[in-house]
Amino acid sequence: MNNHLVDVAYFGGSHGAFVSYFIDRFSKLTPEIKEEPFMQNGTSHNLNVKYSGRVGRYTFEDVNGNPRNNYFFENKHRAHILILIDKMSLMNFTRLFFIREDDHELTSTSFIERENHVILSDQFVKMYYQKFKMLYDIDIKNKSAPNVLIRDFLKILFLSKENASLINSNETKKNINVKTYCLNLSDIWNTDSFLSNMQKASDKLGLALDLGEDAKSLHEKFLMRRKTHNSWNRVFEVIESIKNNTNMDCTQLDLVEQGYLSAWIEENYDFIQTPLTRTFFQDTNEILQYIKNYPNHYKAMNPNLPTFNNIPNPFYLWHKK
Repeated sequence: MNNHLVDVAYFGGSHGAFVSYFIDRFSKLTPEIKEEPFMQNGTSHNLNVKYSGRVGRYTFEDVNGNPRNNYFFENKHRAHILILIDKMSLMNFTRLFFIREDDHELTSTSFIERENHVILSDQFVKMYYQKFKMLYDIDIKNKSAPNVLIRDFLKILFLSKENASLINSNETKKNINVKTYCLNLSDIWNTDSFLSNMQKASDKLGLALDLGEDAKSLHEKFLMRRKTHNSWNRVFEVIESIKNNTNMDCTQLDLVEQGYLSAWIEENYDFIQTPLTRTFFQDTNEILQYIKNYPNHYKAMNPNLPTFNNIPNPFYLWHKK
C-alpha cells in the first residue's frame, strides 16, 4: 500500500497544521487519533499528537519567512490540498500574522501594543527593518515604533496592489493539476464551508473522511481557539455602520483593524487620506464627519492608491519607492 495519502501545502499562518490534523483524524484510512492539536497561542502544533505519517504538510516559506522556490508549486505527482489566501481572508490572516506568539514551530512577527508605542518582535524587525527605514526614516532595531506608524504601515500593506499574500497565492495556483484541491482560507473559518469543502476534497482525492458530529465539534473548537475569535468580524461591523450612517464605537479596534479600516476609507472615498495622528477615530460618527468635512483644498489624487478608476495612479509613491 502506498503510505502517502495527501499533502497539505500552505502559506505560513494559514492553518495547514490544523487541516492536516483534521484529515489524519477523520480519515477512515488512518489509525485513530485521540489527542487534540491545539496550543496555547491558537496554533495546532501540539507535539503530543500521534500522527499516522500518511498526511504530509509543508509551507512555501522557511522558518524566517523566506520563500522556497519563489512560491512555485511543486510535487504535482502527489495528491494535494492547497490552501490559498483569498481577499476575504486578508484582514484576519494579517491580524493573526501580527498577533500569535511564538511556539516551537512558529517564529512570530507579532507586536505588542502599548499606549503610545509598539513593542516589536525580533522577527518583525528582521522582516520590515528596511521598509521602515525607507518609509519613515526610523530605525526599529530597538524593537519599538510609534503606534501611528505601525497603523500607517499596515494601511499601506492593505492598499498595495502588489500585496504579497494575494500575489503569491495567485502565482502558486497557476501550477496546480488535477491531483490538487484548492481551499480558500476564508472557507477554513466557517464550519459549514469547511466541512463542505473537505467532503469535496475527500471525494476528489480519495481521503475517505468521516465528517460527522465529531468533525463539526472539533472545527467549532478550532474557531474558538483563535486569538481574536471574540472580535473576528468587528472591523467589518464598523464598515457596515459607516455604510448605514449609524454610530458604532471604534475605541477597541487594534492596530491591524485600524490599518484595514484606514485602507478601506481611502479606497472608498475619493481624494481622502486618513490622518497620521496618535489617536484613532473614536466612533463611526467621527469617521463620517471627517469624510463629510474633509477640506476641498486638500483633496488630491491619493498617493497610497495604486490605481484610480482602474487607471494606474501617477502619484503612487509606494510603487516609486
